[in-house]
Amino acid sequence: MAYDILIKGGTVVDGTGAPGFRADVALQDGRIAEIGTISAAARRTIDATGLVVAPGAIDVHTHYDAEVVWNGLLGASAEHGVTTVVQGNCGIGIAPCKPQDREAVVQDLVILEGVSYESLNAGIDWKFETFPEYLDCIRKRGLGINVAAFVPLSPMRRYVIGEPSVERGATPEERTKIAQAIREAVEAGALGFSATTVRRQVGYKGNPMPGQLTDADEMREYARVLRDLGKGAMQFNVIDAIAKPTKDELSIIGLLVEESGGRPVTFSGALHRTDDPSAVERMLQMVEPLRRRGARPQTTTIPFTMEINFRSPMMFADVGAFKMALSKPREEQIAMYSDPAWRAQAKANLAEGGKIVGDWKSSTVHHVKSAQLQPLLDRTIDDIARERGQDPLDVMMDLAIADNLEFVIRAYIYNSDPKYLRQMISDSRILLGQHDAGAHVDMMFMGNFPTHMLGHWVREEQAISLEHAIQRMTSDPADFFGFADRGRIAPGKAGDIMVFDPATVQSSTLAEKVLYDLPAGGKRLYSPPTGMEYVLVNGEVLFDQGKHTGALPGKIVNG
Repeated sequence: MAYDILIKGGTVVDGTGAPGFRADVALQDGRIAEIGTISAAARRTIDATGLVVAPGAIDVHTHYDAEVVWNGLLGASAEHGVTTVVQGNCGIGIAPCKPQDREAVVQDLVILEGVSYESLNAGIDWKFETFPEYLDCIRKRGLGINVAAFVPLSPMRRYVIGEPSVERGATPEERTKIAQAIREAVEAGALGFSATTVRRQVGYKGNPMPGQLTDADEMREYARVLRDLGKGAMQFNVIDAIAKPTKDELSIIGLLVEESGGRPVTFSGALHRTDDPSAVERMLQMVEPLRRRGARPQTTTIPFTMEINFRSPMMFADVGAFKMALSKPREEQIAMYSDPAWRAQAKANLAEGGKIVGDWKSSTVHHVKSAQLQPLLDRTIDDIARERGQDPLDVMMDLAIADNLEFVIRAYIYNSDPKYLRQMISDSRILLGQHDAGAHVDMMFMGNFPTHMLGHWVREEQAISLEHAIQRMTSDPADFFGFADRGRIAPGKAGDIMVFDPATVQSSTLAEKVLYDLPAGGKRLYSPPTGMEYVLVNGEVLFDQGKHTGALPGKIVNG
């Protein structure tokens, strides 16, 4: 009998970190059937001479919860070699959701994840209510790549508790209902659950996110669901000041690990700060006992860069004065930004430091609509302020107002120092993630991390070997989350494979394209790949020379 697909003559880098070797790879019934010198026939043969054959990348931190409802292909990630995504991170998502809560759930996404309100309303058709129904909905509509979905605790708590979910912890009865709903979701295919407990961010109507009020009793009961099931994972945001955790914050991670019986927990925060270069290393030393028990922080492989506008000033979303401006009409925002009292408060908030991320004064003017402001493009806020003899905040807000809030700055927020980033991408204490694909789509794009890693860090910078880089993006996350049949090129494993040209594979550090192809004409940024020749998912070719084949072979996976 002929194989389904035969990949001939490539260099196999199997995901384990072992040296690459020349071999053919045969696929049958969605799985890898044979590796070696293969003479058997196949229905399709791919000539991989001069190319690398590797496991598909696993993106452990995405926010595709809404987009996957209208775009199951998730091509923005798949084109770059990603074959599995983990979504539902940070406790934010769209399920479960009662009809009366849809506005609040959508507004939380708009505020926290920077997705257009118009796109969300046009794209989500709400053919689900419970989380199992949500999984069934996206499964039936078809998936290009595999999706592992956390149950986000903000919509889950709102679903069970109602409006008081933004005011208090759950009662014992409510905890039992939520725990049972999590159990049913995991049994239906969910990966586990997630939450954000830091209180610096706000959601709909300026209220806390429901997940932020998850108390220790709740966490204990929900974690025990995974312990009893013997499966699942958790993702939490617990660190208020990035890379500077307190003992109390890390005690939350410890509680989750303990009460879940050692189920894996990952958390955000291993991000380099220009204002405190040694913060990440101090943090890693603090969390080492937790790492030994199954908890790992995440970092990006790309400098965390955002294009910030002052209609939705995400870089400043944790700053008290700017919180008041979120989701306000344009006219109210302009009046607020013009008010000397507001500016005085903003300056005082910024002077406090700690929670504000990045060096905002070094941000560059990236886009203006007014022709009079065009000469300022690519100049830093600090530079313009010095030239004008003004305070940097006053300059920034004056420019935003002069451009009717069309003014956009480009800000390097985290991981902007290549000396430190090249160390972190190889550090086994850290899980590669936090690229936020599907979120802040009009401000940044980092879903291209596999092609950027292979082109920039492996080939150009030689900061990490090809084999190690692939291991970090494949078997490492697969082993962490328990995706036992993914992350390696080996007989019996799922046929999730990327085939690329090591001499040309690449994508840009900064987004190169502005597209308006989201529902209702919503805007997104994108960096196209080069050198990613084929992407296969569950034994089917999904992308062939950069073009979608029409296949939708993805599955719901949960370890």
